[in-house]
Amino acid sequence: MRARILLLIGLLSACSTSDKPDNLIPEDKMIRLLEEVHIAENQVNNLHMGSADSSLVVYKGLEKEIFKKYGVDTAIYRASFKYYVARPEQFKTMYTKVVKDLEVQNERYLKKQRASKPDTTKKPI
Repeated sequence: MRARILLLIGLLSACSTSDKPDNLIPEDKMIRLLEEVHIAENQVNNLHMGSADSSLVVYKGLEKEIFKKYGVDTAIYRASFKYYVARPEQFKTMYTKVVKDLEVQNERYLKKQRASKPDTTKKPI
C-alpha cells in the first residue's frame, strides 16, 4: 500500500502546479478525508470480491458518501490532493498524521474486539 502511495505521489508531483485551488480543502479536513478514504479502500479489499469491476463500484459508492459527508466533489478532492502532493514536506506531515490516526483507530477496534470475546482461559467452578 505504501508503494502505491509513493508511486502516486511521484506521478502527481511530476505534473503538479503550484497554484492554490480556489476550493482547497483545509489541511485538517483533508487529513480526516484521507483517513476515511483509506478505511473505505480497506473495507473493499476485505470483501474479497471476485472482480475488480465489482470492487470499484462498491468503492466508488463509499467514496461518494465520504465526499458528500465532507461537502466536496471529486474535482475539489483531486485538485486539493494534487496541491498537497506538490508540497512534499507538508504532505509527508499530513500522511504521518493520517497513519497515526488510523493506527489509533485500529488499536481501539482491536481492543473492543478483545473485550467483546468471552474469556475461554478461565475454567468454570
